[in-house]
Amino acid sequence: MKIRNSVLKFGAVALAALPVVSNAAVDYTAAATAATTEVNSAITAALPIGIIVMAAVIGWRLFKRFAKG
Repeated sequence: MKIRNSVLKFGAVALAALPVVSNAAVDYTAAATAATTEVNSAITAALPIGIIVMAAVIGWRLFKRFAKG
């Protein structure tokens, strides 16, 4: 119970220390565009490697299935 009360008190102090956020409009367009560009380039770079790995796994499973002697 003491730990719970300590956590609750710490949370209340932390919330009280936060600055008051105004209702001003914030434009996240530039950040979203940059993040989208980075994600797209990462996917483009990783896609061929993922296809090769997937083909190898499927090929290995097919080989194991049909190569039983």
